[in-house]
Amino acid sequence: MKKQLIIPESSVYDNLKRSAKEYGSLCAVDYFGREISYRELIREVNRCACALIAIGVNRGDVVSVCLPNVPQAVYLLYAINKLGAVADMIDPYSSEKDIRERIVKSGSRYLFALESISEKLENAISSADIKLAVTAAVSDEMPIVMKTGHLIKNFGKKKQKSSFMDWNGFISKASPTDRYISAHSTGETTAAYVSEEDNSQSICVSNKNFNDFAMYCLEECGNIDKADRVLAVLPVSHGFGIGTCIHSVFSVGGTAVILPNFNNNDIDKAIIRYCPNVIAGDSRMYKALADSSGLDGKDISFIKTAIMTGSGFEDTLKKDIRELLRANGSVCSICRIVSLTEYIGKNQE
Repeated sequence: MKKQLIIPESSVYDNLKRSAKEYGSLCAVDYFGREISYRELIREVNRCACALIAIGVNRGDVVSVCLPNVPQAVYLLYAINKLGAVADMIDPYSSEKDIRERIVKSGSRYLFALESISEKLENAISSADIKLAVTAAVSDEMPIVMKTGHLIKNFGKKKQKSSFMDWNGFISKASPTDRYISAHSTGETTAAYVSEEDNSQSICVSNKNFNDFAMYCLEECGNIDKADRVLAVLPVSHGFGIGTCIHSVFSVGGTAVILPNFNNNDIDKAIIRYCPNVIAGDSRMYKALADSSGLDGKDISFIKTAIMTGSGFEDTLKKDIRELLRANGSVCSICRIVSLTEYIGKNQE
């Protein structure tokens, strides 16, 4: 049975704040085994908001977030929303040209980017009106043992000189409404920050639409509950990734298991390692799963929901996925979710 969920009209940040109060000690984010509780998450979001104020971010400013699925991207998403600024979510693996055009068209004044791509973004920020650029590394928020191993592995590698501030330098500046998020989404939209070579589009999403989309996802699935683990492999730069796998999960006290570098062919390994109760993806991910033998003989009874989005889901693929899951102990429900663009198109404010 689908749940009837009602979320009070509030900002995206206020919705997270409500969850932090209700689910404080529960795990909100699992990042390579490091569990970040709701209480810790809201504290980091608030600290990030203070640092944003310190560098000069004001209400209405556009802040580009060019990061993969790392905790810093989550902190920034909600912190920017708290300030009434625009979080312009950009896929860090896009071409230099697409990123540059996206930044220029959005009118962004601040850029947060993945450390490993900072060199290719030097030209982008020189041609845009960027006031400050900050880099964040995938290792910044790793568990201490993994982070240490990562640092040892990269010890001695010469870093390129960069005009970017690093994440630690940025966050150390912390002392302590109609808000918006701009995210990629497939489908038709009237909004605008996209290069001609990009087949996805950037849409401006109000607090109400974003919160409503999260509730729609929960209602369609019907059985995502408090403390459920959701494998959040879809990029946070896309509306479905942040709306379904992050924001809707936080709304019910679930855990978003985030991975910064994900290959569809590794979906079976991720399922076995992280034991998610919910998996979500597009047809490419599910085709890779159907073609894999990695789950053969494994007990995956912990999976209770499989969420599908986008095109390409022929009846044969859905049948293959259902049979694969059932053959390994998962009697789960399979639900289809429309894209963020489609949802907003059907539910205009």
